[in-house]
Amino acid sequence: MIPLDPLITGTMMVLAAASPKICQIPEPAKIKVVPKTEKVTLDTSRTLAQIQNENIDTINPYGYNSVTHTNGFMEGRIQLRATTELDYKQAPRLPAYCLWYKRVDVELQIQPKIVIAKEVAKDKCMYKAVLTHEMKHVNADRRIVNKYAKIIGQKVFDGLKQRGFIAGPIPPENTEEVSLRMRETVNQIIELENKKMEIERAEVQQAIDNIEEYESVQAQCPKYRPPNAR
Repeated sequence: MIPLDPLITGTMMVLAAASPKICQIPEPAKIKVVPKTEKVTLDTSRTLAQIQNENIDTINPYGYNSVTHTNGFMEGRIQLRATTELDYKQAPRLPAYCLWYKRVDVELQIQPKIVIAKEVAKDKCMYKAVLTHEMKHVNADRRIVNKYAKIIGQKVFDGLKQRGFIAGPIPPENTEEVSLRMRETVNQIIELENKKMEIERAEVQQAIDNIEEYESVQAQCPKYRPPNAR
């Protein structure tokens, strides 16, 4: 295990105020988006033959006539969890209710795992070279979650601000329907940004796996020969 710099966690707290009207927010809505990362775990239990059968997300940059093999890969996904809390009160002098956003909490978490073939791990030079390469993938994920934590926080704020952060006055029979729509609005905003994040993540990760990078890894250990090529 190599020492890792902790993820620079950014916490975005956005306060929203409502304009004067019948339904007013008693206190600002709180929007909090936090990126988190677990420590990198290493798996060297699988053989070269076994990891060749793994489904790797990035595209092999070599031509069809080239014989290639996988020495290792990063395993992990960005997990997104979101909760929306609403509050309500009866509208002044009306048989109706005011509904507002009390808080929105979003967490982006990565649990990075690096898999290196058992045979490769036995060669100190190639193990170090492959590990360094795979850490580039881990660090790319860290940058992505930090970037999108800020983006998601701002997008949620903008989306709810556009809708005034509050709904009402609402007849009692419609409160459940409106509260569901308010929660769904948050989920839709977050899901849209999550899709954008997945696309950008795929592009960033693919950019790391280029021919120049692969050849650089091999050049660090010119004496190394994979067991199946000896």
